[in-house]
Amino acid sequence: MLPSFERIPGIEVISQERHSIVLAFATDAGLDEVERRLSTLARDGVVTRKELFYVIEGFDHWTPDDRTGAALRTHGLPNTAQFPLDIELWPQERSDKRIAMFQAFTTWLEANNIQKLDQIDQPSLSMVRVRCNQAQAQPLLRHRDVRNVDLPPRLGLSVQFLLTDINEFHDIESPPADAPAIAVLDSGITSGHPLIAKAMGDAQSYLESLESKGSTDSGPNYHGSFVAGIALHGDVQAGIINRTLLPRLRLFSGKVFEDDDSDQTEFVEKAVERAVRDLRGQYGCRVFNLSYGDLNKVYDGGHLRGLAYTLDCLTRELNVLFIVPTGNLSLADLPDDPINQYPSYLYDEQQRLLDPATALNVLTVGGLSQAETTRNAQRYPETIESRPIAREDQPFPLTRCGPSINAAIKPDLVANAGNLALRRSGGGTEHIGLGVLSINGGFASGMAFKE
Repeated sequence: MLPSFERIPGIEVISQERHSIVLAFATDAGLDEVERRLSTLARDGVVTRKELFYVIEGFDHWTPDDRTGAALRTHGLPNTAQFPLDIELWPQERSDKRIAMFQAFTTWLEANNIQKLDQIDQPSLSMVRVRCNQAQAQPLLRHRDVRNVDLPPRLGLSVQFLLTDINEFHDIESPPADAPAIAVLDSGITSGHPLIAKAMGDAQSYLESLESKGSTDSGPNYHGSFVAGIALHGDVQAGIINRTLLPRLRLFSGKVFEDDDSDQTEFVEKAVERAVRDLRGQYGCRVFNLSYGDLNKVYDGGHLRGLAYTLDCLTRELNVLFIVPTGNLSLADLPDDPINQYPSYLYDEQQRLLDPATALNVLTVGGLSQAETTRNAQRYPETIESRPIAREDQPFPLTRCGPSINAAIKPDLVANAGNLALRRSGGGTEHIGLGVLSINGGFASGMAFKE
């Protein structure tokens, strides 16, 4: 953080943007005071609070380019007669100043025939959603009180996909006998799901503990079945749209952990090794998906250990390929202001890779965001229901990153991982409508698909 200028009379600190600090000279006297002190510093080298002035690299205006948000920079202004824009105003802690700013901005919108759709009025967040045309958008990018202009969230997972009738996929055929094989090492698979059954080969549990509930995915999250749907069909949402959810791979399942938050007494490394050796030997499986990350093993820059070491050894010995995730942060790891601190918080030391993502001979996959519109925002597009932390094709707000040992670049690949949004009121995050679609292992008592 840069030093504070707030003790200099007539100056108000409005915001810190990246590595710059934004000052508002509230009075002419404040500007005169800064200029006087700079002149004294240049001439004599002595001035009160001179350490503050040594960090000034220059004065500049907040330009239209500074005000252009990430999505607007990427996609440009819509080529339609009218379109919505989200306008963020400079934050004002004092309510009287915030009220005056909103009133002045609303009056300016009316004078320019720009329609105001909604607004958020909070000490740390002042936003207005407007509808305008391209000509009206240009002065918005130059308005003194405007901090940021961006396109509203536009992509979201519709509830209609979750309600898709599984009977619409009635002509599913088995993959060829010589089709490539993929093994999902997870919490088991609900092998009777109609979109899995025809491709399902062997499914076994490789847990030795007596508490193991067999080889099937017993819930409550049905993580293994969800992962298997993506491993088998890829983009499930596109498959529903195009009615192309036809298995082209042979699917095998190795249960190597439970998905019920119970303590596991056995090393997961042992279960994984048993599963890989068995499925490689019996069925020739050479591709293994292991969507697993140990929150107690954040990479500390030292040697590779644990599951990562095991996977590297198995890869070299058996000539197989593992696909693993970078691992996710927990919601508790998010900073207090994730939108304004995104994505810098993803580079913190405690947000590094989880074991086994550091393995060198595996494909480690990081997460990108795609959806931006929560379910509520889809229902009420004229209002500011929530704010997505990431925009389309930006890093998933909970994804971890590398490097691995000896500065090896990780992740190797990225894939859609969903998104998170901050609620307009009540605080906290939400993800409904921002997730990834796949198969619901608990379909017998619910829907065939799950977010």
